[in-house]
Amino acid sequence: MQETRLPAPVEASLLAIRNSLTSPEVIEQLATLATGYTPEPERELEEPTYYDYPVLKEPTWHWEIIWYFFFGGLAAGCYVIATVASLFGSKEDRATARAGYYLSLLALLPCPPLLIKDLGRPERFLHMLRVFKVKSPMSMGTWGLVTFSLFSGVMAVLQAAHDGLFGDWWGPALLKALPRRLIALPGLFAGLFLGSYTGVLLAATSVPLWSRSKLLGALFATSATSTSTALISLVLRIFGAPASALHKLERLEWVALLLEMTWLFRFLRGSNRAGRALAGSGPGEQGPAFWNVVVGGGLLLPWLLSTLSLFQRTKARNGRGLLISLLVLIGGYFLRRTIVKAGHTSSRNARVTLWNAKR
Repeated sequence: MQETRLPAPVEASLLAIRNSLTSPEVIEQLATLATGYTPEPERELEEPTYYDYPVLKEPTWHWEIIWYFFFGGLAAGCYVIATVASLFGSKEDRATARAGYYLSLLALLPCPPLLIKDLGRPERFLHMLRVFKVKSPMSMGTWGLVTFSLFSGVMAVLQAAHDGLFGDWWGPALLKALPRRLIALPGLFAGLFLGSYTGVLLAATSVPLWSRSKLLGALFATSATSTSTALISLVLRIFGAPASALHKLERLEWVALLLEMTWLFRFLRGSNRAGRALAGSGPGEQGPAFWNVVVGGGLLLPWLLSTLSLFQRTKARNGRGLLISLLVLIGGYFLRRTIVKAGHTSSRNARVTLWNAKR
């Protein structure tokens, strides 16, 4: 079977665009603009180190923690959006609340196994529940996850009872009599905590990229909002929902993406030299994936498409809305992936670590 190829001029144009976006020169210029730091190799080589050995032990977090951060943000964001829609929304927003509570529980289910896998042994997770330390991000995160899991599970069960998924007998009738909004309210605060704590957990380490700026919590919270809005919107577009509810989600997504871009570049600016591990093009630096997948494909492009959609009330928006949701979800995952991987690179750089320690 003959392979289908694009016309030569089109293929050459696409290749030229790709090469220009991923060229080290362009990435270096973007990194300098974003971080405010211009590399000076000769001066940096004169900075004293102990035979260039790393000062810090490299973090042991890998793919498990990346997916844990991503699913945790989705679970928290979906719950918060569902609760806000339930408390303050109109009749058309019931679809948003319904989808939000179900998706919150589904996104939460992989989190405990991923966290246990990262810890190595299940008993370590149980041991963390034996203590409660306010000053320990790990302890607070574990208890925050457990607390949020309780509310997320309860609200999903109550929603299922109202949707008639448990049949018609006294059990669902009793569940439907419970004050859902009152029960959901404390979980709102647990969701807000879970959505931001993962960034705070990274910032509490000594890794230069993660600890230099204290804005990772705000960045992860806004990213949780944008990705959760994208997920709910994606599901509602597939299964059908009132146009007014989708339009509200579009506006929320537009605002969330704008705030996420703002916090992201404030984080990079505050990181300065340490931010090059995320934005640069050197060995181990995540610049190509960060600028192309996260910033270009996951933030800027969907925000521009979302801006266009806000001014169009036609059926053609549905396909564009699906594309926007997929781009935001992919960008949200790679945001966490590049930040975690760049943290590994940052911890191996002895000069950046000693520079960060002098602040």
